[in-house]
Amino acid sequence: MKRLITTERLEIRPIENGDVEAIHCYAGDPSIDMMLFLPNETVEETKKFVEFAVSEWAKEEPEDMEFVVLLNGEIIGGVNLEKCGDDRTYEIGWTIRKDMRGSGYATEAAKALVDYAFEELNAETVQAHCDSRNQASEKVMRKLGMTLVDDTGTRHYPKTGVSSGELLYAIWN
Repeated sequence: MKRLITTERLEIRPIENGDVEAIHCYAGDPSIDMMLFLPNETVEETKKFVEFAVSEWAKEEPEDMEFVVLLNGEIIGGVNLEKCGDDRTYEIGWTIRKDMRGSGYATEAAKALVDYAFEELNAETVQAHCDSRNQASEKVMRKLGMTLVDDTGTRHYPKTGVSSGELLYAIWN
């Protein structure tokens, strides 16, 4: 299984133990309040996430593949693929550091991971969920060629007590 992915501008590689501080720069950003498991309130939370990600990569066939996105050697975000109930469907997600948003990095990294899922993992479907208010993520999904499958979902954020609509997009190989 190929683990290093390169694009025109980016390098995408598995998370490593030494990435905690760089990951916390985006995972600890309080403005990312439309993600189910973020923001992390402490560096310790981010450290536990990194430990989990590294342990998944140690498996022969990881089910939750967490990558960092690098621009010129600097970590600017993260992207992941997680195996869903069957072996042929994967969930994709992404986040880019606030000061690096708006330059197409999320789309570029996500496109590379969709291709990786279809070519390397033999995926049949790649899907993504987002908060119905998250226009930036929905725009990325459309740029990836994904189709809106369901707009009736609901998500609840335990950290804030907020509930919102949820969108499900998918693309098929």
